[in-house]
Amino acid sequence: MQPAFPRLVALLALLVPAASLAQIAHQGPAANIARAQALTPYDVASVKQNVTGDDHGNMNIDDHGLFTVTNLPLDWIIEFAYDIKADQIAGLSGPIPNARFDIVAKILPPAAGPPPEQPDSDMQARIILLLQDRFHLKAHLESRTRPVYDLVVAKGGPKLTLAQDEIKNSSWNINGESNLKVLVGKTTRMSDLAAVLGDQVHRKVIDKTGLAGHADMTLKWSDDVAVEQSDPNLISIFTALEEQLGLKLVSSKGPVDTLVIDHVEMPAAN
Repeated sequence: MQPAFPRLVALLALLVPAASLAQIAHQGPAANIARAQALTPYDVASVKQNVTGDDHGNMNIDDHGLFTVTNLPLDWIIEFAYDIKADQIAGLSGPIPNARFDIVAKILPPAAGPPPEQPDSDMQARIILLLQDRFHLKAHLESRTRPVYDLVVAKGGPKLTLAQDEIKNSSWNINGESNLKVLVGKTTRMSDLAAVLGDQVHRKVIDKTGLAGHADMTLKWSDDVAVEQSDPNLISIFTALEEQLGLKLVSSKGPVDTLVIDHVEMPAAN
């Protein structure tokens, strides 16, 4: 299956309208693993291998305890469950990486009324329990030196107006298609921007701007596929970041939490 959009961002985007990606807080793999240990599993779960050969897949999760996957590879599901990027997963081998799966998992309602609303972070972390039960997934985190990007101030200085007052309501939203994406951030810290950029460039981004405070910002760019079409009106996120915000992504290496797969199996028949 050839994904039509960035991997983890794609998984998050499946939860909201296709043209709008709103802020979903990143907790990271360690936090999700710890959260999963305090949760109860799904009450009912069906896992089947998808053998249709179709190129399209989707994932959906709601706040009333329903999680569905159609025709997605296991690594996509692992990425979302653990809140981790593709290049932070190691050791996934054998027939599983080439297989695709359909999943329906539910939290059953009480005797009367609908299931209680579930926090997004709980619904995401609970998928770890599903992977452990049905795929017998065993994994651990370790720090490895990997390629990263450092977010630094570009020559000429930042093109942002930074405020130092207390943040009361911070948010960001990405709209658009491949030829034009627009990120709008409100009272956004540089560390928050680094996390957002990491989703877009598929690599950990470390804030090394030295800029304190927060700012409102707008960033417009085209994705990699669109830029490769050689349209002079299209610019990459790297160029846009420097021209519009006075910031720059510099290739580097640094410690990155890596999810090492110790054991995984094809799921047993339901």
